[in-house]
Amino acid sequence: MMSTILSEHPLRRLVNQFVARLQACEEVQRFRLAEQQVRKSQTVCQLIEEIKRKQKEWVHAKHYQRTEYMKQLEQELEQLQERLDNLPIVREYQQYQVDVNDLLQLIQKVVVDTISSKIEIETNPVMPSGCMGGGSCGCQK
Repeated sequence: MMSTILSEHPLRRLVNQFVARLQACEEVQRFRLAEQQVRKSQTVCQLIEEIKRKQKEWVHAKHYQRTEYMKQLEQELEQLQERLDNLPIVREYQQYQVDVNDLLQLIQKVVVDTISSKIEIETNPVMPSGCMGGGSCGCQK
């Protein structure tokens, strides 16, 4: 019932308009482009596949309690991760990810602050003293 009400609510249209504007935002556009480049990069994909293989090997080594082999795999994983993190395309993607995250946090703060201030004003109006009940408490208001 509530989801039906919300799907038909005028607020839904405003949210959809806001999302469309957000998607057109420069920061989001740069992030999406970098994300596509990372996904299409053979180097990135190969490194990720190699990391996944080494992680599986590490799990098997742990299962069979092969401590020395686990240490070797941990070193190899660290080197692979460092190679991945140092690729310019990955660094750029990570920076844009931070930029978009900062933007979303700013939006969240503005929305929360705006709603909180409006609700506080509307839900806590200055009430005149007395019971407002026609004098049942003896205030005669």
